[in-house]
Amino acid sequence: MLRDKIQKEALAVWLDKGKVGTCEMITGLGKTFVGLHALHSMPKDDKIHLFLAETTSREKDLIENVEKYDKIFNTNTFKTYKVEFYCYQTVYKWKGKAFGLVIADEIHDGLSPEYSKFFFNNKYDALIGLTATVTRDTIYEDSLTGVKYTKGKLLDAIAPVVYQYNMDQGQKDGTARKLDINVIHHRLDEHNKTVKAGSKAKPFMQTEASAYTYWDNQFKRSLYIDDEEVKSFKLRTTSHKRSRILYDAQSKIPIVKKILDTLNGKTIVFGNSVDSLLKVTPDVVSSRNTDKVNDDIRDRFDKGKINVIGSFKKLKQGANLDGLQNCVIMSYYSTEKDIIQRLGRLRKDGEKIGKVFIILTTGTKEEDWFSKMFENMDSFNMKHYLSIDDYLKKVK
Repeated sequence: MLRDKIQKEALAVWLDKGKVGTCEMITGLGKTFVGLHALHSMPKDDKIHLFLAETTSREKDLIENVEKYDKIFNTNTFKTYKVEFYCYQTVYKWKGKAFGLVIADEIHDGLSPEYSKFFFNNKYDALIGLTATVTRDTIYEDSLTGVKYTKGKLLDAIAPVVYQYNMDQGQKDGTARKLDINVIHHRLDEHNKTVKAGSKAKPFMQTEASAYTYWDNQFKRSLYIDDEEVKSFKLRTTSHKRSRILYDAQSKIPIVKKILDTLNGKTIVFGNSVDSLLKVTPDVVSSRNTDKVNDDIRDRFDKGKINVIGSFKKLKQGANLDGLQNCVIMSYYSTEKDIIQRLGRLRKDGEKIGKVFIILTTGTKEEDWFSKMFENMDSFNMKHYLSIDDYLKKVK
């Protein structure tokens, strides 16, 4: 089996590099299995081994993956090794501790200036980072010295990439699920005033189109500010305001609902606004909920009691969603990492082709974000539609 061969190949490279390094592999190829292979290469002693992740929900997925691994390889991982699960939000505060192997799941989430302190302030015999991709050019600044550095440089200092296997390779080799990507073009609403604007003293309502144009113009004007500190602040704030118009656009909601009406099987809807997601489905896994509520939503989805589930961040990495057939993306970022993680929820399911729907808002930054996300991927079957009505007419 090719997936198993690639996992073993990644492990061999990691072992050859002295048991320190990151495997950059597409979601769905079994990165966790690579981490478990690494664990079983460690001495059978009393040392504690860590599995680190960004969210507590990954512990459930880890346990399920270990059960599958043990069944396939006739092992008993938790009896053989002392494995403890923690989030980056906890361990970055630790100092002077020692461990056997550290499995850094989605290691990009542990590469902020704060979270990365764990790797420098503690000892470990081995470290394997797992990620679909790292946005290497993210810039940080040392608060004490003012020295700037990138996320890529930080990764190189902690666990440099030793093995890569990208989504394009996965589509060509058939290790990733074949996907039909449907791009639904959309325009911001120019008629209905649904966006709050103005000040508390003088509030008024705008259309999505006029609100977007206003903040887009404010962003462009900020480019000409001479004071670099003021310029940087203005660019950040106006960019955020402009993006929120796209994330919160009410005009996308009926489009998503029409798409859902055409689909069979289980569907996940991704968006960067939880409020917008909740207008599509009440079953949204988010940080607003308690762990118990999120677990209940996932459990009902896995058991087929509900067929649509929504998420912003909670389900885009590491979550194994049983029987998922469709993925609808309402809003997104410009990073390849983000789209890899979201499309990666559509795991292999025999020869079934996964359906993906992406809303692309014409004349906005979404056009640039979309191009950026797919610039290194040319193996997808991608179809563009002028509007949701164009799509519905052509698929009848």
